[in-house]
Formats: sequence, structure tokens, C-alpha cells
Amino acid sequence: MSSELVPKVLELLKSHKVLQFSASWCPDCRYANSVWKKLGIENKIYVFDIASFPRPDQEQWRSAFQQVTGSRNLPSIYYNGTLWGTESQLHAFENNGTLRDELRKIGLL
Repeated sequence: MSSELVPKVLELLKSHKVLQFSASWCPDCRYANSVWKKLGIENKIYVFDIASFPRPDQEQWRSAFQQVTGSRNLPSIYYNGTLWGTESQLHAFENNGTLRDELRKIGLL
């Protein structure tokens, strides 16, 4: 079934300048969402949350994202259809003081 979702993944990536592949049960996703909220940019990021799907469907979505982008991580953050980073990238930007600069580069600030 994941191959059936590939066109949907491609459409999601094409339709949203900034997309976060996410699940509300995921602690790392909650962290990313808290960063967006703290910076007041949560309305600029489309969050595709798979938590409401049955567990097997969640895995199919993750597999489809992996087929298209090479990443099945939650969260995965895409800018113009390309993987921009994960929560570890957000942490790194925060820790080295460059988060605001990096977000300005992609038009979120």
C-alpha cells in the first residue's frame, strides 16, 4: 500500500512550502511544534499528522515518505519539497544560536 501513497506524498510536498511530517504521539514532534509556537510561526508550517490513522496505515505513510524523500523520521521538516531537517536539526540550530537565521533563510521569520 505504501506505493499507493507515493503520489499523495508527492502532492503534499508540492502543495506546501513548509511541511512537517508528524505524529501527535511523538515527543520529538511535540518539541518541533513547541518551537514553531514559541516563535509564532505555527501557522506558516503545514503539519501532516498521521496519529489519527490506524497503526498499520501510519507505517505505510512512513514508508511512502521514505520512498519519496529518503526519510521516515518523525518529525521530518520539508522546505520546497526537500528535507530541511528533523528535530535534531532544530536542537542543533537552537544550541548554536542560529535557529532564527536558518528560519529566515526559508522565509519563516
